[in-house]
Parts: sequence; structure tokens; C-alpha cells
Amino acid sequence: MSVRGLKVAIAGGSIAGCAAATALIRAGCNVEVFERSASGLIDRGSGIGIPGTLRDTLIEKAYLPKDYPNCAMARRWWQFPDGTKDGRLLCAQPAPAFANNWGNLWSALRNLVPNEVYHEGKSLASFEESPDGVDVRFADGEERRFDLLVGAEGYKSLVRSALHPSASPQYAGYVLWRGNYPETELSDHHFIDALDAETAWVTVPFPGGHSVLYMIPDFDGGNTPGRRRVNWGVYGPTPQGQPLDGIESIPPGKVTDATYGELQNMLQDHFPPAVRDLIAHSPQEEVSIQPIYDSVVDSFVGERTLLIGDAATMTRPHTASGATKALEDALALESLAMSCASLPDLLREYDELRCEGAKVLAEIGRRIGKAQVINTPNWGAMGPTDFATWTKAILAGDKLYIYGEDE
Repeated sequence: MSVRGLKVAIAGGSIAGCAAATALIRAGCNVEVFERSASGLIDRGSGIGIPGTLRDTLIEKAYLPKDYPNCAMARRWWQFPDGTKDGRLLCAQPAPAFANNWGNLWSALRNLVPNEVYHEGKSLASFEESPDGVDVRFADGEERRFDLLVGAEGYKSLVRSALHPSASPQYAGYVLWRGNYPETELSDHHFIDALDAETAWVTVPFPGGHSVLYMIPDFDGGNTPGRRRVNWGVYGPTPQGQPLDGIESIPPGKVTDATYGELQNMLQDHFPPAVRDLIAHSPQEEVSIQPIYDSVVDSFVGERTLLIGDAATMTRPHTASGATKALEDALALESLAMSCASLPDLLREYDELRCEGAKVLAEIGRRIGKAQVINTPNWGAMGPTDFATWTKAILAGDKLYIYGEDE
């Protein structure tokens, strides 16, 4: 069966789903996207990093417009409290990346998918593969037959669960606090100005965790000083103030007073005042908590199914590769769909090309989590040479772009 002309259902209309739709439409497939959210995807502007080489490829191949906004990052400061306002610089590592606003990235990809094939409020309920096709059943009772079903529904993927029922996501034992806000709200810009002067972003390490803080474009695309958003995250122990609901994040507006107090205590005890104040600027009602999970599977494909992005492999956010992985999956899918003579060839080659690398990435995330959250070193005693040795041990011969290594 030729790939061109295939009827394809894509479950999930986020970044991975829209990128996969674009890839397969360009290959001549008849694509429909089914997004379970009926009211549009919720967008709070979370930061996403991607490598410069990938950004350039996405623009070259017209997945992103030439004027797509992002914020360049070149160096990573490891900043440690020492009694001064800004703290002490332990190390400045090469860490090239481009920071994105999730909403801007999704919108750019969504604009490539024709409205008539993008269906909101349409949730996959089950499916059944056969040599002749894949029968898809939706939550509203409708049944349709397609040639291929793409699972792009993220960490809740029904397609992955059906293909790999024993591969449930595993909790890492810690969480990521998140927040962001317009930099125009700040009265003290001195630390942001210092970061800008070196195109830097900052990490504050502490016993049992660390934070990241960097600038991202605002929703209107503003990516110059004064028009961006301050984006931050703090990795730390499971909060005791309220129970976690499995893999589900605690969204903004749902963090309790007691739980928010735990974040405030971490900031007060372990952060230089300049970075503490930048993070504490986010009010309680705008802070979220993401439990950290990961999951790998042995194959990205079935007889007539294919997984992409987080539906295929969940990696910890330390690798800054969630969107990167989905976009690289889509680029590979487009190339293979245009070159493979049949659907079985496409599925086989996609699996061979993408699955093993995702396992490596997930393992890197676990090693980073162990070294930077679970079993943290004596941060204050480390200098640049110690950081270089420590980083080399974490990567263990693998490469990751935010550590100055191409993926």
C-alpha cells in the first residue's frame, strides 16, 4: 500500500499532533486531527527550549515562519547564595538553546493544519487494528475506519496504553514548580539585565533540588528586553501540603496555602535574594506543580498505529527535549512518508529511526534527576573544573544540546 492517499487519524491536536499532521499532509495523506479539548488548548505560556539547529530546520522546512519569535540562550549560570544579593557564580557553562513560548509554538504549528480537518471536542475511546485498516471509536459513539492511527495525545495516550499496557509512567519522586509573568511587572531589572548582557540563563542549585530561570517571548511575540516573560521552574521534593493526583499537575489556582508556603520556604532558605524575588513575584494563584514522571516503550508502532512525542516516550523536563523530540519525530515522519513505498515500510523505518534514541534521552533525564535532585553534591564547594567533571559523568558519553553538546 502506497503511503500517498492514506486516510490518517491523529489523536491529539497539540504540538506533536499538529506537527505530525503537517508532515503527513505534505506526504499526500488525507489527515484528520481529533483533539479531546472542546474549548481550545489551555495556554499559560510555559517555556520550551529547542536546539538552534532544529529551529533553523523548522524554519527552512516551513514548519515555523521566518519571523518566528524566540529568545536566544548561550550560557548557563550556576548561581549560589553567599550572603550577597546576587549570590556567587559557581560556573558558567556553554548551554546553547532557543527559548520559546509554548503558546507561540503551538499556534505556529496549528496554523498549518486546515480548520476543516482539525476537530475539537473529539476524544478517542478505543481502536482495533486489522490487516485492512484501523477501526476507531470516539467517546461520542461515532465509529470510523482509517488506514493509520497516530497517537499524539501526550502522557495520557490511549494509543500507547493499548499498545503497551504494562508501560505505565513512573513517578520520579519529586516535582517541578512552574510560573511565568510579563517582565514589565518588575521594578528591579538588574539581575535580568546581567543575564541579558551574556545571553545567559540561570540555575540555582540547593540540597535536594535546583531551579531554572530564563526569558521567553510574550504571547504577542515580543522577544526583546521589556517585552518578554520571565519563566521559571523549581525542582524539589514532593510537597506535603496537599496530595498529588497521580500524574496530573496541580494547575494554577489550585495550589493550597500550605503547599505554596513550602515553595516560599525553599526560596528563603536556599536562594540568593535577586533570584528568590524573581521567582516569588509569581502570585500563588499563578503557580502550578508538575509531578515528574517518565516512561519508555520498546516500539513506537503497531500494525496500523504510530506514536509520536510524549505519547511515544515521556522524558523528564531536565533534558529540555519534550517539544524537540516531537518535532524531530515529525520531521522524520515527513521524510520517511515521502520515501517509503508502503505503510509497513514506513512503520518499520520510523520505529528503527526514533525509538532507541528516545530511550537514551529518557535515561539521560534520569541521570540528571539523580544528580541534580535526588543525590545532590556539595554545591558550594564546586568550581568550574568540578562542574565539567560532574557534567561529563552525568552525560556518560551521551550528548545533550543544553550542555553544549549537539543531540
